[in-house]
Amino acid sequence: MKTLYVHIGTPKTGTSAIQELCVQNRALLESKGYGYPEFANNYTGYSKRRNGMFLQKSIYRNGVRQIGEEKQRFQENMNIILRQFEIYDNVILSDEGIWTASYKLGESLWKRLKDAGERHKFAVKIIVYLRRQDVYMDSRWKQRVKGNSLKKSASYIPWERYISHFPSELQLDYYTALETISAVLGKENTIVRRYERNSFPDGMIQADFLKVIGLELTDEYLIQKDTVNQSLSGNTCEIKRVLSTLPELTEEESLLFRHILLSYSKISDASYPSSMFSVAEAKEFLEQFEEGNRKVAEEYLGEPGEELFDQSFKDVPKWEKDNPYMIDDVIRFAAAANISVLRKMEEENRALRAELKELKHKLRHPFKTLVNILLKRKYNR
Repeated sequence: MKTLYVHIGTPKTGTSAIQELCVQNRALLESKGYGYPEFANNYTGYSKRRNGMFLQKSIYRNGVRQIGEEKQRFQENMNIILRQFEIYDNVILSDEGIWTASYKLGESLWKRLKDAGERHKFAVKIIVYLRRQDVYMDSRWKQRVKGNSLKKSASYIPWERYISHFPSELQLDYYTALETISAVLGKENTIVRRYERNSFPDGMIQADFLKVIGLELTDEYLIQKDTVNQSLSGNTCEIKRVLSTLPELTEEESLLFRHILLSYSKISDASYPSSMFSVAEAKEFLEQFEEGNRKVAEEYLGEPGEELFDQSFKDVPKWEKDNPYMIDDVIRFAAAANISVLRKMEEENRALRAELKELKHKLRHPFKTLVNILLKRKYNR
């Protein structure tokens, strides 16, 4: 039977690496019977590699939601998927935003997919990677601060306030969220994976994803070696957060600051490895999800009595703003920012010097310059 694989995240679980795998190896996947369609939709500020975004993204014009246009887009893209099924036995969609968006969409999204599958004779299988909740929140906050949208308060909210008022749509109660999906599509079609590197073949999420859809990672595949979505360290994240509070800061300037901070974030993290939670805080935070996590392990992974996640904790201190390494990172940022400005000025100066040199040449040889202009006009007619 034809199969539509819908990879829904969760966010901060290697989704960029999986999407990059599918984009860079699209032709190879097609040769093996797997389509990764590209749609014409363009969502400003989002990568086109997230080809499943149309399943959850609302469309607004002048502040008014365009529900009719959303339905039309769904149908147009579904028609493309059906054409893919004429060629391939499997089609893959991926978008990490589906997990959080499904909190508001409820069963409607899953019913829409199920109805389409029943109508056109293809199975729908949901793939979701789950990360231990404390680690996920640490990573997600840093991602939100790193982001370039200054209009979102998450880009400058301090950690303590963020963790005490996290939104319901994050669906940290994984079991309840999965039950909503499986109630429509069935547990057999709800594929749950741990986002823990030691659980992946060769420690690679790309290999794990391919295994889930019935393939094996071989030397044929082109794999992105660098981190697709690099994170900020505790100190560089705090510097970015504070910079985002500047009232006159533009999106372009924020992007420049992010680039500078990312350039030495690994150095910062190596100097001061830390976590936003203390070990005691992390354990207390996880207590509220213990029962649900065990149910996920039992009912979705077939591991009764087992823990869903590794229960060990990194032996690193809780990040503190007044840590002795902060001054080093502030100095690095100031130096890197100045270097960036100086290099840009030098680049502009080189361009200006080249223009002046050309102008001097023209002034020194006015007749030759005039002839060249006339010849250009003649041949450009």
